[in-house]
Amino acid sequence: MKYHQLLSPHFILLIMILFSSCGKASKKQDIITANQVYENPIVTADFSDPDVIRVGKDYYMTASSFNMVPGLPILHSKDLVNWKLIGHGIQKLPDALFEYKNRSKDQLDYNLPRLGKGVYAPAIRYHDGYFWIFWGDPDAGVYQVKTKNPAGEWSKPVLVKEASGWIDPSPIWDEQTGKAYLAHAHAASRRGINERIDVWEMNREGTKLIGEPVTVFDAKDSKKFPTRKHQSIIEGTKFMKRGEWFYILCPAGGVEFGWQTALRSKAPKGPYEIRTICEPGDTGINGPHQGGLVESHTGKWWFVHFQSVGTLGRIVRLEPAHWTNSGWPVIGNDTDNDGIGNPVKTHTYPHPAVPFELQTSDDFSSEILGLQWQWPANPQKNWYKLENGNLVLPALFSANQELESVPQVLTQMFPDFNFSATTKMSTSDYSGIRAGLTSLGRKSFDIGIEEIKGIKTVSVRFGLQKLSSTTVSGTDFWLRLDTKGKLPAPLKYRARLSKEEKEIRKATLQDYQLKSLDRYSNGIIHGQFSFSTNGKDFTKLGPEFEVRAGAWIGARIGLYCVQKDTDKPIGFINFDQITFDIK
Repeated sequence: MKYHQLLSPHFILLIMILFSSCGKASKKQDIITANQVYENPIVTADFSDPDVIRVGKDYYMTASSFNMVPGLPILHSKDLVNWKLIGHGIQKLPDALFEYKNRSKDQLDYNLPRLGKGVYAPAIRYHDGYFWIFWGDPDAGVYQVKTKNPAGEWSKPVLVKEASGWIDPSPIWDEQTGKAYLAHAHAASRRGINERIDVWEMNREGTKLIGEPVTVFDAKDSKKFPTRKHQSIIEGTKFMKRGEWFYILCPAGGVEFGWQTALRSKAPKGPYEIRTICEPGDTGINGPHQGGLVESHTGKWWFVHFQSVGTLGRIVRLEPAHWTNSGWPVIGNDTDNDGIGNPVKTHTYPHPAVPFELQTSDDFSSEILGLQWQWPANPQKNWYKLENGNLVLPALFSANQELESVPQVLTQMFPDFNFSATTKMSTSDYSGIRAGLTSLGRKSFDIGIEEIKGIKTVSVRFGLQKLSSTTVSGTDFWLRLDTKGKLPAPLKYRARLSKEEKEIRKATLQDYQLKSLDRYSNGIIHGQFSFSTNGKDFTKLGPEFEVRAGAWIGARIGLYCVQKDTDKPIGFINFDQITFDIK
C-alpha cells in the first residue's frame, strides 16, 4: 500500500465521556507516596486475572488479554504498587480447534474479532533461568511460552494439551522430586463444568502432560469433598509449594460475589483439604477474585488480585498476606483472627515507592506502536503505518460498520475512573471514508468525520445508527474525551444469570451481609460526544449514552478509519497524537 504526504490542513473532533456512579473515584498513587501508603485499587485499568512473581528485587505481572492482540501483557514493578508495561508474551493469537456443545471440531482463526475468546487467566513462573507463562484457550487447550528476557521476545506458543473448556492452568516444578505438575479449572460455557479442579503430571520441559488427571476438588462430590455450602464456580487456580505443603489458590462463588479459597495437601495430587482465606466481609468490595500470592525479598507476603467493576473492567488490588501457625495463608486484614481476611482500603508500601506509570498517551514519533495499543484480532501489515510522527490508518473496506466487529480498530484500555483524552487527525480526502474516535465494547459508540454529497460532516453513531450530524467548516477539528465519576456497576451489562448463579448471589448477600454492595448497582458510565472547529470551543453532538463493556473485558478507546466502497482507491487518515490526562 502506498502512503502519501499530507496535502490538507488538520481536522479536529471532540469526545467527552462522563463517569457517574455512587462509588469513590480512584487517586493517583503518586499523591500519597510521600507517606509510603498506597490506596486500593493500585491499577485502575482492565488487567483481568493477574498473576505475579518476584525475581530478585523485581516483580513481574501478566493478565488475561482474551481476543486483544498483542496478548499476555508483561508488567514490571519495583514496589508491587506502581506498574509499567514492558512487553507482551504473544504477538499473535494461535489458531484454535474447538469442539463443544455437540458441534463438530472446527478451525477458529483470530483474523476477525472473536469476542470473549482467546487468552484466559495466565500463570507466570520463573524456573530454570526462564520466565514461563501458561494460559488456557477454552476452544483450544493449554499453551505455554517462555523467555530469558521478559521485556524481549518470547518463544513461539507451544500447545501443551489440546482440550475443550480448560482454563486457568498453573504449573509447578517440585525440586525435591524432580517432577512437574499442572492444575487447571473448567469453563462451564464449553463443558458444563465450573466446580472442579484437576491436577496432571507434566514433563519438566513443560511441553506435554503425562498420564491421567486426578480431580483434587469437585463441589458436586459432597462425600469426598465436604465443604461449606455454595462452593461451586471454583476457578483461577494458582499452584505453589511452601515447605512440605502444596497449595492451590482458587477463587470461588463467581466473579462479582465470590471469595478466595485455598486447597492444601502434602502431595501434588492430593488428597486436599480446603479453607476460605479471604472474603468481602462488610468492606463493600465485591469479589475479591483471582490473583497471585508472592513473597517479597524482605520475607513479607502479598496478594495481587482483580476486582470486577463492570464497564471499566477488572481492576487490580494489592492485599497484605500472612501465614497462620498451622500453615494456611490469610489474605487481607484478619481483625477477628478467624483465619479469613478482608480486603484493605489502604496499607503501607511493601517497599519504598518507585513510581511507574502505565503508558497511555502517544505522539506516534516512535518506529513502533506504544505497548498500550491492541487490536481486536491478529493484525495485518497493511493496517497501519508510523510515518513523520503520525499514525497513518488506511481506510480499509469494512462490510460491517459496527465497529465492535471491525478488526482494524486500534484500541487501548480506559485507564482510570476519571480521565481526559485528546487526539488530532488530518487527511487529504474524506470521500468514501469515515474516521474518528470510538468508545468500544459489546456495542460501539463513535464520533467521526465523513464526506456526504461533497460536504465534510461530523456525526455521532451508536452502532450503525446515525443520531446527529452537523456540517463542518474551517480547517481544524479536535477529538477530545473527558470523563468524570465514580465506581460503575459490575452487573449492568452481564448476560442473564443462570439459576445457579442467582442462588449463589442470594446466598452470598445473605451469608456475608454485603450491605454496601448497592453502591455498585446504581453506578453507570455516561458518554457525551462533542466537537470543535478551533480546539477551544466545543459543542455537544447527540444525546448521552451508557458506555458498554466488552466480552470479559472493559470498555476501550479506539481510533478507526473505514470505507464502504471496494472500487475506490484506499484513502487514509493521519492521527498526530493522543494525549490522556488522568485526574
